[in-house]
Amino acid sequence: MPFLSADSLSLVDILFIAIIILGLPIESLLNLKKGRAELASGTPGARIKLYSQTILLLWGLAIPTVILWAASGRAWDALGFQLVGGPMAISGWLLAALIAGFFLVQYSSVTKSAAAREKFRDDFAKNTLMSNFMPHTDAERRIFNVMGISAGIAEEIVFRGYLIWAFSLYLPLWAAALASLLVFTLLHIYQGASQLPLIFLSGAAVTLVFLLSGSLWPAIALHIFVDVINNNMVWKARGETVQPLQAAPSV
Repeated sequence: MPFLSADSLSLVDILFIAIIILGLPIESLLNLKKGRAELASGTPGARIKLYSQTILLLWGLAIPTVILWAASGRAWDALGFQLVGGPMAISGWLLAALIAGFFLVQYSSVTKSAAAREKFRDDFAKNTLMSNFMPHTDAERRIFNVMGISAGIAEEIVFRGYLIWAFSLYLPLWAAALASLLVFTLLHIYQGASQLPLIFLSGAAVTLVFLLSGSLWPAIALHIFVDVINNNMVWKARGETVQPLQAAPSV
């Protein structure tokens, strides 16, 4: 097996994929209990620490992926950095717009209706893990938005671009996409097992956008939009109960 290869998996690819599929779940499980305890206890700065670590992890995956791709001499369009024409590609962009529109309508409802905010807040409060995980201060909300943008770029490059390409060398495209989706879903176990079906469905929607459009661009745009608008929707719904941002001391 070559150390690097332009058209097949290399030794470096195998090691990198092993880190993603095996190393990341182990790391997640080892830190899951500690992270949950810190969030539940209200440890000062716990959420900002967790968000910052996640941002570093995301770029710690995406940047090596891009470096490996470039060092292997692979075409960037094979990773998904291209714009494709034709009816199928247009349908992918339209699907992305439709999904974004759904979340925009939901956000508008929560923003404008006190009853919708109350229902959303009550439903969300039932999931203690996610309630603790989401931002409680405006400073946390801003960093969480950065994390959402980072996830939209990094996760699409790694899971929709790189892993689907790698798996498709040995599997039909649909099977490669499913395998990548399963990896993507399981790596979000830190959000709790009850969230995995929803994560699978949302990941499947973005995967379909990628496959139809043949491009990472609509998948990245949709992923960022959904993460950021959901964060701000939760913030709007919980605005009456979360901690206010403390003013900086005067000098």
